[in-house]
Amino acid sequence: LLAMVDASVGGKTAVDFGIAKNAVGAFWQPTGVACDVALLQTEPERGYRSALSEVVKTALIGDPALLALLETRRDAILARDPATLVELVRRCVVVKAGVVSRDEREAGLRATLNLGHTFGHALEAYTGYRRYTHGEAISLGLMVALGMGERLGATPASLSLRIREVLAAFGLPVDRGTAPLVDAADLAVHDKKRAGTTLRLVLAHDVGDVRTRDVPVADVIDLARSLL
Repeated sequence: LLAMVDASVGGKTAVDFGIAKNAVGAFWQPTGVACDVALLQTEPERGYRSALSEVVKTALIGDPALLALLETRRDAILARDPATLVELVRRCVVVKAGVVSRDEREAGLRATLNLGHTFGHALEAYTGYRRYTHGEAISLGLMVALGMGERLGATPASLSLRIREVLAAFGLPVDRGTAPLVDAADLAVHDKKRAGTTLRLVLAHDVGDVRTRDVPVADVIDLARSLL
């Protein structure tokens, strides 16, 4: 499911290098991509649920109707209803393809697709890629991004609560206090979105309204501490 809703679109062919996530690679668009939701019937439960954090992220970035689908059709999604999965995958592909078609090489707009990934990637790396699946780390990364957005006056508390409830409904981790945030912050501030003494954070102002903001590295570490 993670491949269908996220990795299938965009043309990134990056690999991890040391502790850095997606550090080495290139952009290479395929001739075509086929997503057969029938394959999802045999995906292990943890991996299937984990992928839903990327669906929540995609909905938050650009599809209010997808977020509503996640809220109202939880049981059908967890039961892997084929018709529901086709709609879910289709909506994710439409959102991401729309962004990538306008900014293939991540010069600006495509950076919004990294919502939740600055700390999500850092948590994966800090824990040696063993404690969390990618999706579980992104779930926590989303909660960090939303919490930082609140502290910076960008994200309404009601939006953070709504996303928290959706993630929790699918059994994804949402408690920031259980994650080694301060330790992971040391890795996060060396993320690819760093430029000099600032780190470009992706902040959610509303569903369908996600923007980037350059924040001093020292402030990012302080924000991480404040979220514990």
